[in-house]
Amino acid sequence: MMSLKPRNVDFQETWANLKETVAGVVGLRSVERSVWNTRFSDVYALCVAHPEPLADRLYDETRNFLEEHVSGLLQRVRGTAPLENNDHNDGLLNRYVAAWREYSQGVAYLNCLYSYLNLQHVKRQKVSDAEIIYGSAATVSCPEHDSRQLEVGELGLVIWERVLVQPLAGALSGRVVAALGAARTHFPDAAMADVLRMAIGSTVQVQAFRVRSPLALYQELVLEPYLAAAAQHHAAFAAELLHSGDISHYMTHVLAGLEREMALGARFLHGASAFAVRGCYERAAVAAHLPRLHAETERLLREACDDGPHADQACSLVVNSRPHPEQPARAPELLARYCDCLLRKRSGSAEADVDDKLAAAIVVFKYVDDKDVFQKYYARALARRLIHQLSASMEQEEAMINRLKQACGYEFTNKLHRMFTDVAVSADLNAKFQQHLRDTGNTTSTGFAVQVLQAGAWPLGGAMAPLAPPAQLERPARLFEAFYRASFSGRRLAWLHHLCTGELRTRYTSRVYHISATTPQCALLLCFENVDTAPARELRETLQLTGDSWTRHMRPLIDAGLLTAEGEVEEEDGEGTLSLNLSFICKRTKVRLTCANAPATQQGGGAAGGAEGGEAAHCDDDRKMYLQAALVRIMKQRKVLRHTELIQEVVSQARGSFAPSVAMIKKCIEALIDKQYLERAPGSLDTYSYLA
Repeated sequence: MMSLKPRNVDFQETWANLKETVAGVVGLRSVERSVWNTRFSDVYALCVAHPEPLADRLYDETRNFLEEHVSGLLQRVRGTAPLENNDHNDGLLNRYVAAWREYSQGVAYLNCLYSYLNLQHVKRQKVSDAEIIYGSAATVSCPEHDSRQLEVGELGLVIWERVLVQPLAGALSGRVVAALGAARTHFPDAAMADVLRMAIGSTVQVQAFRVRSPLALYQELVLEPYLAAAAQHHAAFAAELLHSGDISHYMTHVLAGLEREMALGARFLHGASAFAVRGCYERAAVAAHLPRLHAETERLLREACDDGPHADQACSLVVNSRPHPEQPARAPELLARYCDCLLRKRSGSAEADVDDKLAAAIVVFKYVDDKDVFQKYYARALARRLIHQLSASMEQEEAMINRLKQACGYEFTNKLHRMFTDVAVSADLNAKFQQHLRDTGNTTSTGFAVQVLQAGAWPLGGAMAPLAPPAQLERPARLFEAFYRASFSGRRLAWLHHLCTGELRTRYTSRVYHISATTPQCALLLCFENVDTAPARELRETLQLTGDSWTRHMRPLIDAGLLTAEGEVEEEDGEGTLSLNLSFICKRTKVRLTCANAPATQQGGGAAGGAEGGEAAHCDDDRKMYLQAALVRIMKQRKVLRHTELIQEVVSQARGSFAPSVAMIKKCIEALIDKQYLERAPGSLDTYSYLA
């Protein structure tokens, strides 16, 4: 049994026995369990030796042994073959991998044998990751350079790199690059492929423990030399293709070459190298020849247009390409975002230039299959522009809607027209409301303006989060409600506070600031009209802001420095307080506050400003309703129709909005049969009858 009591230890005798076991462990020779346990006790005894621990001496002797051992491995790996020929079949890679397999496993075992030394002696000296990354006055060195801060397993890897890898760096790198180049055209046998992967992997594993730049050796010995050689190969490959064939032939082979190159990288290189491998290929095979490719592409397009429909097919394939067969095409979203950028307020772009770009966008739009997905993205972006007055030109907005109507028909742009009309009607309604206030002798101290939006036309999501509006807005809001009810009977107003914004002016600061914020943020600031400090819980209850909405609106006020917090102010049961920052200073006189988007599960908060990533998925329900309506229209007119003819007519009607799959149409047919709109004709399984 191992004694835990510190005692006098003869270092020379103990190390002599321990060294023999260390040599066996590193060489992967069999070590009896009883011997292992005894040497484990010896490590502990040296670390706690009396009167002075011998851990430093043990560490130094172990380092000396490993350096001597790796020097022997270096001679074994080097062999007698010349190192300069870069012949990957001369056996050097095989000898290197065999030595690495033995040594890396042996050092891992040795690290376990020295676990007490690592735990009690090394880790007490080792600086934290945070100190390495951010720096510290107490950090005078870092583990990559001070061996006293390395665990024994890490020390073994550092010695391997310094004693064996660096002297053979050029030879190893040259042979790895040569083997990768050979694998590009002739895949190596299983044994050689395994050797190549292990050799490359060793350059990653040997520095994997590092906090900073763990791939530095891999990049130096493998990735950078490989990319340099690959660039030369790709350039020669491209030049030969361009010389011997036309552009169509060239692009076919270039795309096939890109696929091969990415597959080669995925098979042998580190996963983080994919972007660099792709970039190297594209620069050599595409970017270097762009002028000629552009010139030839224009000619090919002209020839394709002369050939007829094959050029409508090519453009359609490009526009509707998908990153993955199960993922939606990106074109509808990207095109809608592009139009949004053109139609927003901007500086430096001429109006005529914008009109030309929008007209070009419509050309691309005509090739888009999922036009309904584009419509949803475009409608949401249009709602943001109109509500928050971000449009550069209302004339351009109307012109773009008319272009879309010409391309897809009135039904496609019906809601867009209604949104556009609501803005114009709201402006007239506000003028009439102000005249009504003057006629009745009522006045408001706020610049109160309202936009009345039709619920069925605007993509504003579900129910909004509750809010008790500030008293300054309560009275004008009630006056407007009374005015609206008197003007339009039977209509109901619902205030969408999460879409509202307001502007406040400070009177307590040395200079006047204009603060643009959301209505909840304005309401929170106005709570400090008569007090400087208030409990966070009381403010939350007063404004009726619950859950995440409180934090989303309150946190930007603190970040901007308008409010200061003491204690816990975000939790519902927190006892913290919020205070008005009476010494607020900002370089700008106009302060615009933002608000974090609501989580994806909350429909209301993100209606006009939230995430939009799921629009394609949200279209499925709309498409099913559209297809069912089309099926009913067709069958009501035709009464009896065969299955293939019905499918063809539905596809033809839906073509203006999207390209429905046959599977989706079949599901809609089954749904209508269940709803007793259709039935299968008696005696025929592929014919349907309409049920009046």
